[in-house]
Amino acid sequence: MRVFIAIELDDNLRQYIFQKQQIVKKNSRKGNFSRKENFHLTLKFIGEVSIEETQYIKKAIDKTASIFSPFKMNLGELGYFPRKNRKIIWIGTSQGNKRLQQLFNIMDQNLNVFGFEREVRGLKPHITLAREVVLKKDFNSLSQEIIIENKELIVEKISLMESTRINGVLTYRPIYRKKL
Repeated sequence: MRVFIAIELDDNLRQYIFQKQQIVKKNSRKGNFSRKENFHLTLKFIGEVSIEETQYIKKAIDKTASIFSPFKMNLGELGYFPRKNRKIIWIGTSQGNKRLQQLFNIMDQNLNVFGFEREVRGLKPHITLAREVVLKKDFNSLSQEIIIENKELIVEKISLMESTRINGVLTYRPIYRKKL
């Protein structure tokens, strides 16, 4: 199974992000737009694992969650990662990044104890709106049009998510959750 560790978003925040995504969609020639139900903040992508390996991931999540308490973050600006002539468009985070970085570092260490490789790219907190995007206008113009409010995101649990296709639709579903 294909898995990653994430911070899930509440329905109100997902709806707000979806509204911003629709503006991006309107200003795009093409793109692969995330489903509203799939919006999340990735803590660590793991990839293909066995059922046995998920038990080690759960132990790492438990150990990490035991030393953290819930904390608040805020949505940040619209941003993108370049991919040749296309973009991955996302909404970043502003406040709370230092605490999230600490959570990420501890999680990475705890996973490494069980043989999972350390993350070399580090953490760039973001919520992906779309991949493979070709915009109708330049990104700077679009980002000035899309104002992201300083909406609050409460980090209160860590989720192990499975990335799977259900009836041909990419679906991220939680298979384990641990409260901070």
